[in-house]
Amino acid sequence: MRVVLVADRRFALRERSLLSRLEVGLADEGVRVVRALPGGFEAPTASALSETVHFEDVGLPLSIRWRAGAAAKAILAVSGGEPPEAVHAFGGTVWSFALALAEALDAALLVETWRAGLARPLQLLAAKARPRRPVHALCPDQALATYIAREAPDAVVRHSPWGVYPKSEPRTPFAPGAAPAIMMTGPGIDRADFTTAFEAITTALRSRADALVFADALAAHRTDLWLTASKLGVRERLSLVDEMDVNRDLVIRGDLLVLPEARAEQRSLVLEAMGAGMPVLAAADPLNATLIDNKTAMLVPPGDLAAWTQRMEQILDNPAALLDLTNSAREFIRESHRPSRQVEAVLAAYHAAVGDDSIPFPA
Repeated sequence: MRVVLVADRRFALRERSLLSRLEVGLADEGVRVVRALPGGFEAPTASALSETVHFEDVGLPLSIRWRAGAAAKAILAVSGGEPPEAVHAFGGTVWSFALALAEALDAALLVETWRAGLARPLQLLAAKARPRRPVHALCPDQALATYIAREAPDAVVRHSPWGVYPKSEPRTPFAPGAAPAIMMTGPGIDRADFTTAFEAITTALRSRADALVFADALAAHRTDLWLTASKLGVRERLSLVDEMDVNRDLVIRGDLLVLPEARAEQRSLVLEAMGAGMPVLAAADPLNATLIDNKTAMLVPPGDLAAWTQRMEQILDNPAALLDLTNSAREFIRESHRPSRQVEAVLAAYHAAVGDDSIPFPA
């Protein structure tokens, strides 16, 4: 089988390790992969397992078929004239282009649907593609898949969990004698929830003069976190990190990963943190089945200042109690989020989409 993995700039940058693992896994199963990336965007690592073509991702709406046609010619050229059977799209901004590309190649279309906000765009895409063949949506989360299936009835929805490798020797968070490092990440869309979590963290850290908080730079900008830090008198404790998902090796060296917002989205950074033995403190999210209270993470009602503060104080007062949680989270990753499991699910989706014999996910 031949497939095209097409990604927009944002997804290709933030989830490059996920894409690389999937590419390697597919190659091990005999799948020939072509990467399709936006013009000027280079893959972080070269691969002998795939060919790479570039496409114009910016242009007038009327030019999309021309741009897709040019990309299709480039894909056929590197494929020896053999057309791929499936186009797998990553990143919502590339979906329309991916549909035009699939039509140009007469291939099945699959789209990675990793957050609830993509439900409406998916339904519009599936309705547009329906006269030709159905769009297949791959959801990395079971709860999210149920929601997407209900909101996008014209699409074929499948649960396809993302895979990561757990660390063989996880580090110990809050090691004695070391300065605590709290990592806050998220999109920063829910300003009040993000700010509340920050206020709770800094309140709990008053007894630890050496503790530092690292926040995603974009989220900090959206939520005016510098202003909040100034009002609280803790600016010297706050540092900003550009693209936390890209710089995840730095993030995972922290002592606690904090997710202040319940955005019904999946990020492989969170899975890697769990697999590395890093405790996760998160806003409770009913559309994120990966976040299981006291099994994979500690959950707090979003925006509840008292609850966030209490939980942070409990963590700092007894960090040794986190060991059971981090061991449980690593075991969950080993059982439910192996890279091989993702490859199996993706391959099943490819064959179903190409053979047109799929069954929609039951809502």
